[in-house]
Amino acid sequence: MLDQFTIADVLTWIDEETLVLNTDFQRRSVWPQAAQAYLIDTVLRGLSMPKIYMRTMTDPKTRRSYREVVDGQQRLLAIQAFANDDLKLGPRKETYGEFAKKSYSDLDETTQQNFLSYQLSVEQLFNASDEEVLDTFHRLNAYGLDVNPQELRHGKWQGAFRTAVVEASRRWSILWDQYKVVGLRVRVRMGDDELMAQMLGVVLEGVVDGGQPTINGLYKRYDESIPAGAVKKLDRAVKFAVSNLPDILETGLAGAPHFLMLFAAIVHALNGIPSGDMKDTMPKRTKTALKDLAAARANLGILADILVMDADEVPERFKAFKFASAGTTQRIKSRRERFSILYKALSPRRL
Repeated sequence: MLDQFTIADVLTWIDEETLVLNTDFQRRSVWPQAAQAYLIDTVLRGLSMPKIYMRTMTDPKTRRSYREVVDGQQRLLAIQAFANDDLKLGPRKETYGEFAKKSYSDLDETTQQNFLSYQLSVEQLFNASDEEVLDTFHRLNAYGLDVNPQELRHGKWQGAFRTAVVEASRRWSILWDQYKVVGLRVRVRMGDDELMAQMLGVVLEGVVDGGQPTINGLYKRYDESIPAGAVKKLDRAVKFAVSNLPDILETGLAGAPHFLMLFAAIVHALNGIPSGDMKDTMPKRTKTALKDLAAARANLGILADILVMDADEVPERFKAFKFASAGTTQRIKSRRERFSILYKALSPRRL
């Protein structure tokens, strides 16, 4: 629902803490001062700006509403800073005219009133879920110029691979919602779909050197069709992880780069995967992997602890894993080491 609110309304909400400037939904870095000042000049001259998106939630118990900014945070921060005299317009009269060098308190009363009564167009998303907000955000930016590689892929490729990725990402939203394998801030830019694409790539081609060209290749090669059974293998592995390893998914092994290799190890144990770029270092699939869940959990717990240890505390036999986990995790050298030891951790034998 589109509504009009004055700047005075918004400043009151901020003061009363009924408006949350939610950084989880933001995709841009903090604006430079020049950009903030130009926005204030736009407001002072009564010119229009793009509408702001807010999620409006109502608490049935308190019967109060609160709002979260999902798009437009930097604009509101600039407005707040100017109203608090924390922002001053630039010195160039060619740019700012009669408002050059002025803060809010430097303005005459009439101009201050005009500033506070400026009408902001606000699209309110009433009681919307995170998924609904993310869908809105993706649609807003579908035709923008500031798009990342994953957004470009989903605009270019419309076939089987893209469809499978989107559906799997939604089907296994527990990975994002509960375990935060990909955080909300990254999901705004389709980071969940990007990881799911890599997971499906592991099923199809094994552990390979990563990077954007690799992911692009998956969308291109499997645009028309995906080999039968690939999605079922993906589902089986994810289901196993969330059903049997919930404690492990609360550790650092649930961070996206590590989860991808843990997923690869589980798929290999359950179904086997191609050797990919592992070549002669590919662990041989054994019948004992995942047969003793208690041992697997204990081993994975050890590796999770290694991730948070200082380098000089790490036992010698885990130093290679620690080093591989701290560097560029998408390169095959790192993935080779991490996948190998994670697969080994799934065996009954203690690491």
